Amino acid sequence: MKGFKTYIITKKTLIKLAILLSLFIIGVLFLISFLLKPKSQETVAVFSYNAEDILDEGVVSEKDSLTVKKIAGEILGFDADDPVSIIESSASGFGESTPTVTPHPPTPLPAKKSSLPDKEQITSASGLKLNNATNYEVDLDELCKRELDFKLNLGEPAVLIVHTHTTECYNGNEMTGESERTTNEAYNMCHIGEIVANSLNSHGIKTIHDKTIHDYPSYQGAYTRALKTIEKNLQEYPSIKAVLDIHRDAYVYADGSKLRVASEVDGEEIAQVMLVLGTDSMGLMHSDWKSNLTLAAKVQNSAEIMYPGMMRPLNLRRERFNMHLTKGSLLLEIGSNGNSINEAEKSAEFIGNAIAAALING
Repeated sequence: MKGFKTYIITKKTLIKLAILLSLFIIGVLFLISFLLKPKSQETVAVFSYNAEDILDEGVVSEKDSLTVKKIAGEILGFDADDPVSIIESSASGFGESTPTVTPHPPTPLPAKKSSLPDKEQITSASGLKLNNATNYEVDLDELCKRELDFKLNLGEPAVLIVHTHTTECYNGNEMTGESERTTNEAYNMCHIGEIVANSLNSHGIKTIHDKTIHDYPSYQGAYTRALKTIEKNLQEYPSIKAVLDIHRDAYVYADGSKLRVASEVDGEEIAQVMLVLGTDSMGLMHSDWKSNLTLAAKVQNSAEIMYPGMMRPLNLRRERFNMHLTKGSLLLEIGSNGNSINEAEKSAEFIGNAIAAALING
């Protein structure tokens, strides 16, 4: 009678096998999502992820992050501490050799105080549009009728503006491909954020604008670094109730053309704006996501009242995007890589007015 061989599988081995299986599933899901990426200008929204950002979003626990990085290096063939973005590895990336533009920066547009819709107008939304990537059932019109879950103290700093992808810029800045980026604050998201801040301040809403660069020289880990920036500001200014993470969208079509989202307001072409909202759908703690969504619905409706056609459908996502720290967190995509910076400047002023309306009268 032949003897039986005995194999002992330790707990540590089981954990490694589970992590390897998770990485395989994640890779397959990213491949499928990339291959099936939508082409519609109304729905497309590109969010770049890499190994560390996936960990941030809670696919695996922080406890196992070092093990995941080690396995990723040994099995998958990339350094999880400094990889090219999983998605962006097939597109043009952003590295230390990326050129920066220099001369003749555009003149910042001083925001002018404009009349805002009143509370009754803001809360009477009808037919607000939503692209929902979650399994949650959401009624934006109903949320718009609710009171905000926070109150501003207009005598103290109330809003924080940050930029996870600070170096994003716009078409026409001598950049090519999907990832036009520059560290020049006259052209990147710092410039756009400053216009939004001016708009809010013009309505008496004290706004802190943190221009820390989070995506250069390494794009990887931008959300992790942005989280630390947000936490630092909230500790320094505990009166802050709303956090705005301002980006621009990006997409390159098969023919090389870039996504341009625009509408006409008062006879002028401006960049369209999309509000992106995170949830707890991926398992991360985010109990206040509906509070954020309530603010977003009010901003969306205010903008539709003041600047019809400026807003793209609100985008509800499974990821959290650092939105769990306040009850008034929003991620804004102001235009896309096919828009000009001049189109984005006007939109920045307008969306600032709409946010002010929602915060003051919502």
